[in-house]
Amino acid sequence: MQQAKESYEIIWRDSHVGRIESTISDMWYLDGNWVSNNSQNSRDFEKCIASFDARQIDKDPTKGTRVILKSGDTVTHALIYALNKHKLLLRRIIKDEAVQWLLKNVK
Repeated sequence: MQQAKESYEIIWRDSHVGRIESTISDMWYLDGNWVSNNSQNSRDFEKCIASFDARQIDKDPTKGTRVILKSGDTVTHALIYALNKHKLLLRRIIKDEAVQWLLKNVK
């Protein structure tokens, strides 16, 4: 695992909802502190992911939700796995085929 100093803005359903900070990276996985922007969309996002079980989403990604991570000019698609006590766990989706699958199959 690798500690990163970066934070990423999180865009969910075309709305900025907050950011992930103090991230720890392990291959495609990223976890860190969830910081809401306190908007209604952010509250809806939290409500959507509150009951997520990372093991279930790993088995069936369609049960998750997708986001866009933005850091400077870099944009990366990701699948949210869980939110637990303000810790957000997600998997970055890098390959073009996987991104297309994510966009087609995950809300």
